[in-house]
Amino acid sequence: MLTRPGAGPGCGWMRQINEKVTRTGQESETAPRWWKRYWLIYGSFMFLWLLVLAPLLRHSVPPVASPIQNYESETRIAGLPLWARGSTPRGIIAIGGRPIGLVAIGGLPVGIIAVGGVGVGVFCFGGLAVGLLALGGGAVGWWSLAGGALGYYAFGGLAVGGYAYAGNGVALGYYEASGRQKEKLWG
Repeated sequence: MLTRPGAGPGCGWMRQINEKVTRTGQESETAPRWWKRYWLIYGSFMFLWLLVLAPLLRHSVPPVASPIQNYESETRIAGLPLWARGSTPRGIIAIGGRPIGLVAIGGLPVGIIAVGGVGVGVFCFGGLAVGLLALGGGAVGWWSLAGGALGYYAFGGLAVGGYAYAGNGVALGYYEASGRQKEKLWG
């Protein structure tokens, strides 16, 4: 394996986040810059959600008393509708209970980009996320970032994997682990 001089093993950007989270004393003055970037990205995402996605979802969510109405757009790409909603929609963009599509948003989404409660996809964001890049409360994937992360590169409160970074949490890594020691957590 080729590495640059001075570069250690593992994922560099995860190691940098881990070092910034665990800094103490005089070094913590650089941490607010990191948090400003985090809140800027989070605010941008929420702004996008409110202006773009929320109006689209407003029409797809039926009233509580009526059954879910299925809808598929007439525009088709490779035989799949561009837009689909309902209890089990299938399309390029699918929103519903158990959506399947390139972009799937719902309770149990499956797709390239999956956003929802329990999701499976290449890029997965949800309460329980399984994918190549998984972000959520619990995440399983090649790169996983979560409260409980399991993956080759794992970052979270409890990180288990090849390269595990836990900040002030517990990290169990095969090649590299960086986190608070168990003795400090219990003692």
